[in-house]
Amino acid sequence: MKTIYKTIFVIGLGITSLTISAQRDTTLTRQVLLEREYNPTLQDASKINTTPNIYTPVVKQGNINFVSSTPQIKLDNNQLGASAPGDIKTNVDFSKKRGYLILGGGTNGNLDGAAGYRIVDGERDRLDLFGNYDATSGKINYLDKENYLNKDVKAKYSNAGVNLKYQHTFDPSILTIGASFRNTGYNYYGNSFYRPESSSFLPFDYDSRQSVNVFSLNLGLKSSEKNEGALKYIGNIGFSHFGNKYGPSSAYDGVSGEQVDLGVNVFTEFDTDKTMGIDGSIMYQTFGKEDWFENDDVYHKYLNIQGTPYLKFLGANWDVNLGANVNFLFDTKVGFSLAPNIKANVRINDVNRFYAEIGGGVNNNTFLDILQENRYVNPATRVEYSKTLYDAKIGFSSGVISGLEFDIFAGYKQTNKDHLYVLYQPTGANDAWSLVGTPLYANISTGHIGGQLKTTLIPYTDLSAKITGYFYNVKYRDGYVTMILPEAISEKKAWGRPSFTAELNADVKPVDKLTLSVNYLYAGGREGAYLSSVNLQAKMKDINELNFRGEYQVTDWLSVNARLNNILYQRYELYYGYPLQGFNILGGVSLKF
Repeated sequence: MKTIYKTIFVIGLGITSLTISAQRDTTLTRQVLLEREYNPTLQDASKINTTPNIYTPVVKQGNINFVSSTPQIKLDNNQLGASAPGDIKTNVDFSKKRGYLILGGGTNGNLDGAAGYRIVDGERDRLDLFGNYDATSGKINYLDKENYLNKDVKAKYSNAGVNLKYQHTFDPSILTIGASFRNTGYNYYGNSFYRPESSSFLPFDYDSRQSVNVFSLNLGLKSSEKNEGALKYIGNIGFSHFGNKYGPSSAYDGVSGEQVDLGVNVFTEFDTDKTMGIDGSIMYQTFGKEDWFENDDVYHKYLNIQGTPYLKFLGANWDVNLGANVNFLFDTKVGFSLAPNIKANVRINDVNRFYAEIGGGVNNNTFLDILQENRYVNPATRVEYSKTLYDAKIGFSSGVISGLEFDIFAGYKQTNKDHLYVLYQPTGANDAWSLVGTPLYANISTGHIGGQLKTTLIPYTDLSAKITGYFYNVKYRDGYVTMILPEAISEKKAWGRPSFTAELNADVKPVDKLTLSVNYLYAGGREGAYLSSVNLQAKMKDINELNFRGEYQVTDWLSVNARLNNILYQRYELYYGYPLQGFNILGGVSLKF
């Protein structure tokens, strides 16, 4: 097996060195980057308290991992709701300073920190070393706790990482080399839903901390602006080794494996207004073997080879991108996928724009993808890949009034063998994990309609608002390895997904060095499912969250920050059975040196 890894890696290096590659962080390596346009503030320092963001379906052209996002909710302001570490950014002026240090702490045991230093800052060479750490460990009350044997639980989470990045600029190209290590730790603290009259003993392990280690290497080479050749290139090769400490319970070792990503984008411009190219990628994932596997094919090899030929046209007030995503899949069975990749924009008077796009492709759902999406997934199985047959979107945006912009949009998509999370106990043994999210597969049609507004017309204020409504059509189906039978749950619903979301963000700058921010997030219409001897289906409490942040720039090298989060004292869950933090306070400092 090691020979296969080495062969793929060497071939990728050869292709990259001869042709292309561009630095691309893998799923868990979106970390601190020293870039000139970044702003070192404590609002960026805290993934415990970051402006909440709602993801809407997006189709990306020719990505190494094509993902047509589900309408999931991201609660970065709440540490237990953050699906992945965020970006801590800084605008360090390297002619004067070389690094930064960011420290934050607050209630519920919330800690957050980051540090970075540019070791080399030459005309052609840059070498950056940076890392971050964030953690929480506090008591969380279960929703409707008076109905259950267990009233509260200690929720634990930590995320630590270190990164090294080197960049060298040649006249025709830019070379990037990166390495990173990241550890994520957490406990499975989900509600057991045991009632006092049914038992006086909870046979679950709430204390042991799952630990996931990810080591990554990246190599990239892309054509620079000085490259006068007819052929331009962008690409990368990445290798990641990952592993869980535990399997279905703390009595079993976890899985480990490797992921190799190779990306190639070669293109040329002609007739001053046209671009032709092909964007290709290879993703290979494999796992080791553990004795506890009930089915040897649960953790098997998976290979996705994708090619996206495209042709771009640019007019005076319009542009069109014509392409197709072609995938050859080597999983338990050999598969094939063909989906459109078409985008068009028409501008009217430079301030109005009609746009339309239709895409599709394969969602790999790798170990690293799912860890970012839902870390409380059942460790006894893996999520299988899905196919988005089409993902269509149309919209109209306008900035006809200076200082006021709006966008109205709608879309519809079809994804086959999509996955929904249903709570399920991975093993009946004592000291097993409590309930975990287990994939229930379904063909899901998702429609959405909404609007977005941005304005600076209010003095000293930047204001943005967005609302989106969703509707679903769900048809259950079997996966290759099915832990939850489709007939086990009678109602066909998009479990855990919202039917309506709203978001409001406002930044007020009353004086030059002071910024006050208000963030509001609403998500409603979600329902959760728990599969046991008695099936439980319940409406999840709406997310109704208000956050406040204040930041003051004391000097050009020091700023201080304070935040009040979940001011409305709301209790809710992002994943069914896993409540998040209530009201919490955070403060800290940010320094450049």
